[in-house]
Amino acid sequence: MKTYLAKILDWQSEEVVNQYDELPLWSSPFGTLLLDNFPIGAYEQYLDIGCGTGFPLIDISQRLGSQCKAYGIDPWHAAIKRARTKIETIGLRNIELIEEDASILPFQDERFDLVTSNLGINNFDNPLAVLTACHRVMKTGASFCATTNLNGTFQEFYDVFEKTLTELGLANKYEAEYSAHVNHRGTIRSMRKLLETGGFNIVKQIESSYQMRFLNGSAFLNYSVVIVGFIYPWRTMFDEEDKHIFFERFENNLNEYSKINGELKLTIPMAYFECRK
Repeated sequence: MKTYLAKILDWQSEEVVNQYDELPLWSSPFGTLLLDNFPIGAYEQYLDIGCGTGFPLIDISQRLGSQCKAYGIDPWHAAIKRARTKIETIGLRNIELIEEDASILPFQDERFDLVTSNLGINNFDNPLAVLTACHRVMKTGASFCATTNLNGTFQEFYDVFEKTLTELGLANKYEAEYSAHVNHRGTIRSMRKLLETGGFNIVKQIESSYQMRFLNGSAFLNYSVVIVGFIYPWRTMFDEEDKHIFFERFENNLNEYSKINGELKLTIPMAYFECRK
């Protein structure tokens, strides 16, 4: 009997609900860009690096069919544990998870037909080492598909941030820290150079963007996604005394900006790269 004729995933069960409504809002636009463009084929082996809690690994593996063996790798223990629960809940048998740094790929050379990375490149400690490792384990002619946010992310936010530094006379004191933080994200040019240095031939490039909207700066700064993923480097940029002074003025400035503009609308530029080995 066909599996899908007998398999039951009850939408009212707690286990199914727990894995169903979990896609991180931050990564979903990038994931959609990836899902809309990655090349589909009758692949034997697929790898997702920086797989986190399983997106887009679980989705892509199902789109490629059960004949394709899928692997996800990430050093994030809690995320791997959650991804494993989701895979077991759905009842997939063709996905294997590995808790390891993506620069250390425990696979033989020329193994994979497709490798993906959704929002991973900016977050790797050594992105070139990761790309070199991916190149090694890919078959000749295989595809490497990645999405990333670019320099200019939250540009409206950083304009107010820089203005606040200047107002408080802190611009020179924290110039190096601020510049390093803002510029750690790549540009189209730097991303292309990185991929080509990693040995890849870029065959497709798509630039896009989306916006996140908030009532004001207070709402943004207290947003759970911001607290989990963004606020740490903003807080640790400052001496303890300067931190409190800065954020009091900064939040007020963001709120004033929001009042003038009717809301706080932040732009996130995105890019998709499709490469061949």
